[in-house]
Amino acid sequence: MKTQAALYLLGFFLISSCSQPNEPITKVSDYEVYLTAQPVSTFDIDADVAFWQARLEATPNDEASILKLAGLYSAQFRKTGESEILNLSDSLYSYVLNTTSGKAGIYLALAQNSITRHEFRQARTLAEAALKEGGRKAASLLVITDAALELGDVAYASNILKQFTNKNSFAHRIRQVKVKDQEGDLDSAILIMEQAFERVKGNKELYCWSLSNLGDMYGHAGRIEEAYQAYLSVLQKEPSYDYALKGIAWIALSHDHNYAEAKRIITTLASRKRMPEAHLMLAEIAALENNESEKNIQLTAFVNLTDTNEYKTMYAKYLAGIYADDLAKPELSLAIAEEEIRNRPTPQSYDLKAWALLQLGRSEDALLTAYEHVQGKTFEPDAAYHLGMIYLANNLPSEAKKYLNEAIESSFELGPIITRDIKNTLAKI
Repeated sequence: MKTQAALYLLGFFLISSCSQPNEPITKVSDYEVYLTAQPVSTFDIDADVAFWQARLEATPNDEASILKLAGLYSAQFRKTGESEILNLSDSLYSYVLNTTSGKAGIYLALAQNSITRHEFRQARTLAEAALKEGGRKAASLLVITDAALELGDVAYASNILKQFTNKNSFAHRIRQVKVKDQEGDLDSAILIMEQAFERVKGNKELYCWSLSNLGDMYGHAGRIEEAYQAYLSVLQKEPSYDYALKGIAWIALSHDHNYAEAKRIITTLASRKRMPEAHLMLAEIAALENNESEKNIQLTAFVNLTDTNEYKTMYAKYLAGIYADDLAKPELSLAIAEEEIRNRPTPQSYDLKAWALLQLGRSEDALLTAYEHVQGKTFEPDAAYHLGMIYLANNLPSEAKKYLNEAIESSFELGPIITRDIKNTLAKI
């Protein structure tokens, strides 16, 4: 399952294959009013920033003003996606850290910013520093749990969660969801997430966050209609919640095969805020339309936006896939995978390495890496797809079929191009 962004596109292959079209789920009339609404405004946040900046100018080094601004900059980043705003938030928190006695909360705020950047080792170190300071034990343990899960240490995260007495709280439940998800128990993860959602219906922000994540999970479970209705409910609650519209765009693309509508939605969303992943979907659509030049334009645009010091860790998975599959630079893909393993030694990171090795022609090395670090350790469909292709390259068709058939069960999540590739490959084995 993919809890944050839902567009994990690992390859763009031009393949012709006939398939029975699905009955369309999306209807323009359901969401057009949200698509034509004004772009998400940061006016309220901007006004608050201006107020606290003025207050800080009037009372220099005022700790309360600095901390308030740091938090507002983090909120601005969530709206705009501009990395320099998050860096500014970090600098303000760090400035106060050197002067204040109440360090635990600041360590936790810095840890949350690190998680946003996908710097999970740093996040865990900061959360552990907060725990050592004392006073914020529960919050510190929860952030340590988040970091441990992102680093692939599910057992450690589970042990931390056992320390909590209130296992029905929203905070505890959403971590339970992550544990169940990584264990491959999607049905239990959905059930717990539904229970968590029931507890926060009165909180608009948590309502939208929880239900949009449930929409993703329903999609991964093949419950596409429920996913669609969840996204619509989020938009009814908050018309500017563009993440839900992005989910609808994926349904239009991957389930309905309505490429023109998916393109219209994602292009509109990309005009509202910095959204590099929009170029991935546009590249996928271009490939489906046999427009090779447009596909390359979109992939290049994505690389130019993300292969930078500020964004590379957030988009490493996508970059590795593009370099391996589309831009004929598997050596760059391998370098990204090695860096990911150093920073985040999860089965998913090793999967990136195995796939890069395969594209480099090192099929035996790819198999060894996949066998030791990926097989049986992750339930992601892209990993199953890669395992199938790696076994096939090593002349092990029986194992290849096993994993390719497993992957194709998640065709909605993988998208139409990889699904077609799997079908064509299975037909030849």
